[in-house]
Amino acid sequence: KAEKSPGPPPPLPGPDRTRTRRGRKGTSIMSGAQPISTAGPTEDDTRRSAALEQLARSFGLYEPEEESRLRQEVLGRLYEILQQWIKQTTERVMGADFSADAHVELFTFGSYRLGVHTPGSDLDTLCIGPRHVSRDRDFFGRLVQSADATATPAAAVPMTVCGANEESLYGMLERDGDVDQIVGVPEAIVPEIKMVFRGVEIDLAFVSLELDVVPRGVDVMKPTIFRNLDDASTKSLNGVRVAAYLFDLVPKIDTFREVLRCIKLWSKRRGVYSNVLGFLGGINMAILVARVCQLYPNAAPSTLLQKFFTVWDIWKWPSPVLLAPIVDEGLGLKIWDPRKNPIDKRDLMPIITPTYPCQNSTYNVTVSTLHIMKQELHNASMVCASIAKDEEKWEKLFERVDFFSLHKNFLQIKVTAASAEELKKWSGFVFSRLRKMIEQIEDSTAGTLHIHPCTEEFKDPQQDQDTHVLYYMGLKKAPKDLVRARLYPSQLSGKSFDLNAAVDIFRRILYNFKEHTPTMDCFVSSLKHKDLPGFVTASGAEEEKEKKPAAEEEETKPAEEERKKRPAEEVEERPEEEAKRARVDPPNGNGKASA
Repeated sequence: KAEKSPGPPPPLPGPDRTRTRRGRKGTSIMSGAQPISTAGPTEDDTRRSAALEQLARSFGLYEPEEESRLRQEVLGRLYEILQQWIKQTTERVMGADFSADAHVELFTFGSYRLGVHTPGSDLDTLCIGPRHVSRDRDFFGRLVQSADATATPAAAVPMTVCGANEESLYGMLERDGDVDQIVGVPEAIVPEIKMVFRGVEIDLAFVSLELDVVPRGVDVMKPTIFRNLDDASTKSLNGVRVAAYLFDLVPKIDTFREVLRCIKLWSKRRGVYSNVLGFLGGINMAILVARVCQLYPNAAPSTLLQKFFTVWDIWKWPSPVLLAPIVDEGLGLKIWDPRKNPIDKRDLMPIITPTYPCQNSTYNVTVSTLHIMKQELHNASMVCASIAKDEEKWEKLFERVDFFSLHKNFLQIKVTAASAEELKKWSGFVFSRLRKMIEQIEDSTAGTLHIHPCTEEFKDPQQDQDTHVLYYMGLKKAPKDLVRARLYPSQLSGKSFDLNAAVDIFRRILYNFKEHTPTMDCFVSSLKHKDLPGFVTASGAEEEKEKKPAAEEEETKPAEEERKKRPAEEVEERPEEEAKRARVDPPNGNGKASA
């Protein structure tokens, strides 16, 4: 049966509720997933797995029991608020006769639903309500402003800020004493309310089904649930469906979780954990780990971790990764199919979600980020091979990358706003659009410049922490096989590149933000390594010192030795070759950058 939505709290959908309804009758969801090996673990595999688990615990990947209980209590309290809200909303909109049966369902998804969440991680939740509940009016509390007589009929209807309707869910949560912080993001791809509830970060999305009354235990795995839903609702539901469906696709759930925890740790330590920037995200990694679990159903976690890097290192991208056959249920929703949709042919690293509508979960990947991930996968594969020979230990795999030692030239993106709440909305929007600048730079330089986005955000300790955020991107010459010289020969005639056009396009995209205010701004400037602020270069060393055991500190090697180990195309040019490098000029004073 499909995952049951919670009845009266405290039992709520969480990591222990694992089984879902299987695929359509007559369709084998394991089709094409025949194992490569069914061999079980050896004594050495068991020993390495134990060492791997011990290391994972030392990194704090497992949540303490007290924090788990707090999450359950928070979900229970949120569930009560939602039931109170839907009854009040139904009585106001439909009348008192309908309010008695009014009901909403609450689902979890993401890392918490998969059971791989870490201490302090946020909770991804979805509220499913009936058709008479409006996302803008009743969920976010946004009201239509008075019409502008000069506005054209095609102009967008202006809306007030979230919470203007005090009877909305946003208004109720804003007044609740358990909610420490709250901000609405109605213009996001997946509109949601972000809040801190008793110290737990929660992202709450909303879907309004074409039903007068949402039945208790609604089956979200039925394809018909998508009828007459907008794109935002479809994406919200797909997150719940994919997370629930994955458990039917892996042979051993506990092993799947242990390997996925390690992959998430590895990607964060190596700076390739960010679906928004074009790297891997949680759902992408879950699908890749599930595929390896299908291929080696009886293997130990240590073996699966090694096979993960081996398989995806030799994988011929853009060949798609599929856990189950792609099925079109005939409801008119777009599914990933490069034979029918020419735009799907552009995908560089297609990892396809296993439930209808099957979509590419890595559509943000660019030429630069794919190249970086390939290198990291290859390096990890080499390290795992050494670990299998007992030549290295697991600590080697999870060494933290020093981002700022890898490049000589950088772009700095400074995001500013007037308040903490305004900054959270604005910086989130800017961060979600950074990949657009990567794409523009790749196109304007014909792939000659290799862009490496840093997945961390920074703040200047000498400035107001609530009004600014800094992002960084490394720039270097791209490998020859990635340069599209024959397509854009005129753009490669000089030794330097002008990035003003790419930055201008990026800034125009930003200022289309519907909630933009005059106090929101974004400045892009170019920096050399020697001009980087001290708090940026020092932060990585300090964090590494805190996380590394004392015995390893004396083994730390200088950045120059680390650069010698990297592939040839990654090694920075020697001084005598500096004149041949793409020159990066200082900021030109108008918030733009040129290179």
